[in-house]
Amino acid sequence: MLGFWQLVALVVGNLVGSGVLMLPATLAPYGSISFSGWVVASIGAILLSLVFCQLCSKHPRTGGPHVYVEEAFGKNAGFYIAWVYWILAWIGYAALVSAAMGCLTTVCGPLSKPVLMAIEVLIIVVFTTINLCQISFAGRIELVLTVVKVLPLIILPVIALFSVKSEYLFSMPSSDKSYTSSMASAVMLMIFAFMGFETATVPSEEVENPRKTIPKATIVGTLIAAGIYLLGTISMLGNIPFGELAQSKAPYADLAARVFGGNWQCFVAGAGVLCALGALNGWMLIGGRIAYGAAKDGIFPKIFLKKDKYGAPSAAIIISSMCTIPFMMLSLSESLVEQFNFVVSISSSLVLIVYLACALAYLKFLKEYAHSKLKHWLLGFASTAFCLWVLSSISLEMTMYSLTVFLVGIPLRMYVRKSI
Repeated sequence: MLGFWQLVALVVGNLVGSGVLMLPATLAPYGSISFSGWVVASIGAILLSLVFCQLCSKHPRTGGPHVYVEEAFGKNAGFYIAWVYWILAWIGYAALVSAAMGCLTTVCGPLSKPVLMAIEVLIIVVFTTINLCQISFAGRIELVLTVVKVLPLIILPVIALFSVKSEYLFSMPSSDKSYTSSMASAVMLMIFAFMGFETATVPSEEVENPRKTIPKATIVGTLIAAGIYLLGTISMLGNIPFGELAQSKAPYADLAARVFGGNWQCFVAGAGVLCALGALNGWMLIGGRIAYGAAKDGIFPKIFLKKDKYGAPSAAIIISSMCTIPFMMLSLSESLVEQFNFVVSISSSLVLIVYLACALAYLKFLKEYAHSKLKHWLLGFASTAFCLWVLSSISLEMTMYSLTVFLVGIPLRMYVRKSI
């Protein structure tokens, strides 16, 4: 069973991953807008985390988001949310491995594509094996990795604050978009960094006292991650010109080189590898249980119900890991930032749809919950409005990609319905 601090580590570990490593480069074109964007994104994430806390306390079942949507809108809606959320999990594996490789090449120099692919596959195999053990073991590994990776991400930006240059920090790149439109676009990308605040709700049946532990761990973990993002953004924008930052493969390593010079860059790059691997471990713990929970509810194939001798959903974990291998090819691209940006954009648009569905489910449940108060309704409407506002910035191209992901799930839905 997972305790409070293991669950906090899971939330922080899943949030502070490839987003904190790579997003400074992705957000560099927005200049100082990215700072105010982090404030808005943090508020939105906290609002949504409060919604998930309410939902989980009423519906503590394994699976997370699809559980609430299914109970509110039926099995078809529940299936598509589970399908998208599961895909997001193993696409996230690829993004995390890609970020780890970016930091690794900073330490050891360029590697050939066969060597990179071999290392990536080895990483997936190692962490898949860890998550095939008891969940308490994976939870302890996550707690250690989270503590180790978070400390440098706090210490380095704090030291870097003393060398911040105002002309860098308040730079405003030219843009044809309005401030509000640019803000929405920036927040859209930042949602990727906050993707995972809800993951404490997924293994609900394997958590000690879930009705109390999960809400507390969700809020504490989200606040810690928000603080790390804001601190890192100020330090990064204040020390590195946005032109250089936009081309960086390992922004924190470059920040260390600016502040300390010498071998500190290699040290922080190594910490960046741990950062990505810690998030990978957490997302693997979650990814298998998303599919397992959906299969338990009868909306995914029964093969995902298979467990090993330790009680881990082995089939779901292994299949999820295998699905991510094609996406790992993205890390072999010459333009790492460009490929990462695509993963960020498609993941952010999809996860916002998941969050919107859960916010709408919460509003529907409020009619049934006893003792619903005005503050609960305000929370539901504010969360829904936030999701709709950010979704309004999605390009037509990303809308088509998102629709395609939903459509690809149709054959699986038809197969499951026929097999019942």
